[in-house]
Amino acid sequence: MPALFRIFLTFVLCLLLLPDWPLHGQKPALPDSPALPDPIDVIISFKSSDGTPLEAKLSLPEGSSDKVPVVFYLHGAGARTYDNPFSYRSEDGSPKTGKYFDFHARELAQRNLAFFRMSKRGCKAKESPVSMQLDREIFSKATPTVLLSDYQTALDALRARPEIDSNRIVLWGSSEGTWMVPRLGASSPDGIVAGIMLGYAADNMKDTITWQTSIGPWRNIQHLIPEAKDGDITKEEHEALAKKNPALAQALPFEPLDLDQDGTLTSADLARANSPRLNFILKAIEEGDDDFLWAQLLNLSSAYLQDWWDAPANHVFLQKLDIPLAIFHGELDGTCRVEGVREAEAAFRKAGKTNLTINIYPDTDHNLNWTWESSQEGGSPPFKDAFSYIVEKVKSSGS
Repeated sequence: MPALFRIFLTFVLCLLLLPDWPLHGQKPALPDSPALPDPIDVIISFKSSDGTPLEAKLSLPEGSSDKVPVVFYLHGAGARTYDNPFSYRSEDGSPKTGKYFDFHARELAQRNLAFFRMSKRGCKAKESPVSMQLDREIFSKATPTVLLSDYQTALDALRARPEIDSNRIVLWGSSEGTWMVPRLGASSPDGIVAGIMLGYAADNMKDTITWQTSIGPWRNIQHLIPEAKDGDITKEEHEALAKKNPALAQALPFEPLDLDQDGTLTSADLARANSPRLNFILKAIEEGDDDFLWAQLLNLSSAYLQDWWDAPANHVFLQKLDIPLAIFHGELDGTCRVEGVREAEAAFRKAGKTNLTINIYPDTDHNLNWTWESSQEGGSPPFKDAFSYIVEKVKSSGS
């Protein structure tokens, strides 16, 4: 493995650990959950079309006597459970584990809405401690086509629940899940009144992987390092960064990445530095090297990546839906390009369709600046906007 590739891979992996990084030298101080009314959780077991056991969690607002509208969440890429555990630090700095989807469930319950999400096949939610048990053999078969079928089965199970108003279902897709929103909405449309997409994936697998390993890393850097927003990082700016945040500066070494030796780091430098990684990934996909992909790409398999490798742009599928749709996307998203959001907007406009709302947020990343701290105050602005949009569309859909 080339030395430069190892350096850049280290930086990419560090990006995945950013929630633990104090970007301005401060000690992480994230509060514990406030005393808010907890939704009532129901675990639902069912089987996929091929007989694979699946589980989902339905969170219901406490004290509701009527059937309630529901939001059905469609996951991002990788192994996911209905809890989606993550690590954070409490006020005293001690490490803790939380359930990401408790935030969604709590906020939606406050609005008298239920929240439904499933564990992907091969992914088992565990308690004490909160964690995930992953069966690689089963999960490796979870291609996009298989996941879509599993979501269809889950949707059938959701509609059958007596607590749910099956005529008022909202689809919520995040990242990979934004590919699923139009396909699930078209294949199983009964009762679906709206669809929202956070971190919109505009492209097929091939174009997404290529962009993520060429242009995407610079977007992440621009979000992390304000000095990069003008298009480059000078040697002087990097030296100042090293004093403020040695860990980040070490993960982004100046001299090895300044390949043209012009005294600045740019998007072109990072794309060139990352080209070996892209070549390794493309070769692994072509040759079915699943051990490499499992280690480097969120436990994904070559079968998963090849499934929708050269599919049409996502907006082609979105345009088949007539329900209200909304995209919430960060300008500095390094996983899914913001240009794809504007392309979807232009495609809808050209087709004379008016059912797509676009929301693009400056200085915002793929996770829409969600943090545990912001979740204790209702979420970052994009999440608050998403919740408001859902309430508006559920109300306008009637009962």
